[in-house]
Amino acid sequence: MSRRPEIAHKKPPEILADLLDGHRSASLSGPLQARKYLERSIDKHHSMPNGVKFFLYDLLAEAAAQTDAPEVRDNAVQQAFTYLPFAQTDLPRQHKEWLPSIRCFLVAIDAALDEGQFEDALRLAEEAVALGLGKVYEQKAESIRWMM
Repeated sequence: MSRRPEIAHKKPPEILADLLDGHRSASLSGPLQARKYLERSIDKHHSMPNGVKFFLYDLLAEAAAQTDAPEVRDNAVQQAFTYLPFAQTDLPRQHKEWLPSIRCFLVAIDAALDEGQFEDALRLAEEAVALGLGKVYEQKAESIRWMM
């Protein structure tokens, strides 16, 4: 009897690279196509690693905000926050490289400000500062404090 060939399974960094490449290609046609690509990726890949899901939902939050889809945006932001710890532990190098361009905090802050939820916006800005996301969020937090 012959042995069955082993099924090649991709590792999380490879899955992430594929996701980012696909998103980049879809983005060339605009944010709506990027959003559709990401939503199809969710439906198609039920066993996607949790660390990769953070990146997917972070991108989806931005695409949904750009295409005026508040329910999709809010869900994506919530999911991104849920999967953030997995990205930090499972894909530490990729997460560290991603930090300067992280989207979910800015999208969530803007949504909270639009809805007049200044306390939530300030809390999110302070969380972003604590993660080391930079001066932009320090300035945003100061601006929100001034609005309050």
